[in-house]
Amino acid sequence: MNENGFQDKNLAELGEILRRTREEKGISLEDVVKDTKIPRRHLMAIESGSIDELPGKAFARCFIKEYLNYLKLERLWPQYDSLVALDEQVEISQVLGTYTPPPKGFKTTSRWWVYAVLIVLLVTSGGLLYVRREHIINVIKQQSQIAPSEEIAKETIKTPEDILTVLNETEGVQGKITLTDELKEKATLPSTPLLQEAKEKQKPTEELPKTLEITAARGNCWIRVLRGDEKIYEGTLRRNESKIFETKNEPLRVRFGNFSTVDIKWMGKVPEIPDKRASVITLLYQADGKVVKVD
Repeated sequence: MNENGFQDKNLAELGEILRRTREEKGISLEDVVKDTKIPRRHLMAIESGSIDELPGKAFARCFIKEYLNYLKLERLWPQYDSLVALDEQVEISQVLGTYTPPPKGFKTTSRWWVYAVLIVLLVTSGGLLYVRREHIINVIKQQSQIAPSEEIAKETIKTPEDILTVLNETEGVQGKITLTDELKEKATLPSTPLLQEAKEKQKPTEELPKTLEITAARGNCWIRVLRGDEKIYEGTLRRNESKIFETKNEPLRVRFGNFSTVDIKWMGKVPEIPDKRASVITLLYQADGKVVKVD
């Protein structure tokens, strides 16, 4: 059908042509919606000729032209153009809506006072930091001056005589102060940890006693124990019975009647026995930790 054949067609007839063409090409409305983004209800309105259901003539013309291009029916556009004529004044207002000119805003207020406040805050903060820094420096100097003087005083004043020397050298003290023997005995200075530690180091270490432990682990055993020339024990140890003997500088002389039945600990250790297989034996336990067999 040529273009002259469409001149007498109304919107319903033109829409029927669109519908038939679409169906002949095997295209569904869903396919058109997917490809053109035109809503389904608008496509149905175009195919039924119900242009009034579209949102204004401007949108109707746009949707129709897009649909014609999609179906390759651009030749129908002159007929639609005459049937869906655009009333310029009305349609422009529909497209643009009610235009309201932007209200005149207030004049921008000067912000010089904000910068002034920031400057004042910065200056004040800097001043406070400087004053605090000076205060900390002064405190450190005072501490450094006090600490050496205290150390000197601790090193200088050690005895009551040192105290009198300091007092007599002090200006304003009338006369000389003397210290009697009685006061010397009673006068004491509080001991510092360093002095106390030095005194403890000077004390002679007290020698701990050396111990000999005899246990009858495997049977009864008669023993006689001498510390130097003094006999300190003589008797029979029963099975699992123990005896402990102590000495400082003198050796311990022990006579065993059944040596193979006992266990020995000398100064906390098991000593080396000269003759372990002997039954009757005399051993000398020396202060240096050695054990010697005595005939």
